[in-house]
Amino acid sequence: MNHAVTSRLPDLSRNGIAVLHALRGEESLTVADLAERIGVSRPTAAAGAAELEDAGWAINWRADSQGMGRPAKHFALRVSAGAVVGVDMGLHSIRAVVHDLEEKLLADHRVPNQEGGTARQLDLLRATIHEALHRAGDPPLLALGVGLPGVVDRTGRVVIGPARSGWDGLPLRDRLLAAYDCPILVENDAMAAASAEHQWGAGRGASSFVYLLGGHRTSSAIVVEGRVLRGANGAAGMVGELPELEWDDATRMLLDDAGVTGDDMLSVFQRANEGDARSSAAIAGYVDRLSVGLAAVSLAVDPELVVLGGGISRVGDMIAPLLQERLHARARIIAPRIETSPLGGEATVRGAAHLAFAAVDEELQRAAQKAT
Repeated sequence: MNHAVTSRLPDLSRNGIAVLHALRGEESLTVADLAERIGVSRPTAAAGAAELEDAGWAINWRADSQGMGRPAKHFALRVSAGAVVGVDMGLHSIRAVVHDLEEKLLADHRVPNQEGGTARQLDLLRATIHEALHRAGDPPLLALGVGLPGVVDRTGRVVIGPARSGWDGLPLRDRLLAAYDCPILVENDAMAAASAEHQWGAGRGASSFVYLLGGHRTSSAIVVEGRVLRGANGAAGMVGELPELEWDDATRMLLDDAGVTGDDMLSVFQRANEGDARSSAAIAGYVDRLSVGLAAVSLAVDPELVVLGGGISRVGDMIAPLLQERLHARARIIAPRIETSPLGGEATVRGAAHLAFAAVDEELQRAAQKAT
């Protein structure tokens, strides 16, 4: 079994945590910059930065001064202090990315998923994580986030996995904790992707939106007031579970209706662009099937926006106008705008990495609260 080197999170005060957040994504900040960013006095900001430095998570230096005064002290995150891993565990492939404390990408590793039972897939998952960390230079692992299809409860157990996956009841978080002694969050892939869309994608700045994941499979997630809705059992927004909607078979039906063998749904759209009437009719049927479930969830939430993600984001310019028309016809009293995800197939793995950073923050906040 592959074991990664993990790093215990430091005990930081709330000021120290605020400084950490301020330094993320920044080359460096002075104490004055930090004080302004987090809304505290300079001595308080300096104390928070000193906590990070004592923990080995920050470095400081004095820049060359062009004036008569003492040069200002600059602080930056010590990126070698640790990293987080985000994983997109799909039915067809497993992808792991490694980000440093500044959220810069250090490594990206993808392998085909394998059949042969859950134990074999878990071995492959751990091996993929291990290889990604190795390619990143084997930094200490601070936290791990995993997005995968299925209903995931708050303990990181897969309550219901995709058909024929064998994941039903899989205590994935517990299995991973046996290999990685660090905070771990497991989430549904559409929900993880929706969190990434809110942070960096089409949903950024939107008060509420529905995320539609389309590709090999079809699913949806809801974001309201900046938070992904999970519900009591981790199934909020998953209207595709209704068999009457035929979302499970939507892609297969698209291919069959277009007379396409294999699983390349994008070829249907290419044929339609070339004037193939059968492919155009198949796309119209596909969009109509999507619109039924999308209308239901949109009427329940009244979102500002619908984001098209996953594989269908690559043909969003063709789908969006058709879906807008069908959605408005079905959900007549609302008309959310429809936009294509700029993240595309990156959304789930980026969302999983975002979950890992959130896990770090939760642990730091929990420790700070205990200390007060």
